[in-house]
Amino acid sequence: MISRMPIMLATIAFCGLAQLGWPAEIGSSRPAKFEPPDHKTILIIGQTRDEFSDYVHTAGAGQPGGYMFYTSLNHLEGLTSPSKGAGCQDAGVEDLQDWVDHYPESVGQVGLYIVDQLSSINSGALDANIKRLAEILRKTNKPILMRIGYEFDGEWNAYEPEAYVAAWRRIVDIFRGKRVGEESIVPVTNVAFVWHSAVWKTFHNQPISAWYPGDNYVDWVAISWFAWSDKESRNVSETARNKFAAFAKEHNKPLMIAESAPKSYYAPARSDSWDGWFEPLLVWIRHNNVKVFSYINQNWDAQPMWHDPSCKTPTDWGDTRVQAPGSTVLKAWQKTVREKRFLGAGPQLYKAIGFPK
Repeated sequence: MISRMPIMLATIAFCGLAQLGWPAEIGSSRPAKFEPPDHKTILIIGQTRDEFSDYVHTAGAGQPGGYMFYTSLNHLEGLTSPSKGAGCQDAGVEDLQDWVDHYPESVGQVGLYIVDQLSSINSGALDANIKRLAEILRKTNKPILMRIGYEFDGEWNAYEPEAYVAAWRRIVDIFRGKRVGEESIVPVTNVAFVWHSAVWKTFHNQPISAWYPGDNYVDWVAISWFAWSDKESRNVSETARNKFAAFAKEHNKPLMIAESAPKSYYAPARSDSWDGWFEPLLVWIRHNNVKVFSYINQNWDAQPMWHDPSCKTPTDWGDTRVQAPGSTVLKAWQKTVREKRFLGAGPQLYKAIGFPK
């Protein structure tokens, strides 16, 4: 729900078009950029450097398919060097280069924070930062799924739809090499664009379609999936989630779970965690042919931003590490992510998504 802020041409084969991010025709059956085959799901783990490493080395569940991380367009934190906030901005270390250097043949999942930045984006004031971001991500030489202004419809982000759509299109146009302002860049071909809904009550009760940048600007669509403490909230989220899945199908876009965690309500140390939260989510993944599952395997309680009551952020996140002390879900998690459905890092992943070595 709340997450931290803080594509030449004529003779290219079918898969090459998808890889380059060439905008598909509306209603096309072509796979989206980096979309695996049906009934395959890329497993991505988040969301900070140290906890990603902890999962890889201690969960006994193999190498996940990707690493999840955050930055903002204003400051581009964690892109070229590690970034860690202090006090109420301390939510662990963001470090894109750690992923680049230590996790080969995997996918990056980047949340781009643009709250209070729409006017600066649309005026061109942040064009230099957009281009810098594009070049840094290009240089990774790895596939990246970028969520521009994630949870676009969330009341807490307060994005006005018209401004949001304009900002999204400007960012994508720059990445795709279209002349915006005084100059253009070489198209960035290793980044796909993800439109991510909070699947909750929308800002000013507007329909999600109000924020939709258009089929030729969106590669993937995504949702959040967090636990709730009460039945009413669970019902609101479930209804919104199913409507969004229908929207994805209508627009022929692959579906991603971009952020998910059971929070303290179904933390892995609870006896009801697997049956109460994990299993319903996995059933929904299979039923809706979800192509990416991003799980936030994090000890939120160890980070002041999410735990200190004085920080004015929710303190109900808990410890969602599947390998946490006393975990009741680890064996079931290990068995599940080893299923043929789930794609971990390696040559088989890049082959499945059409990404060249």
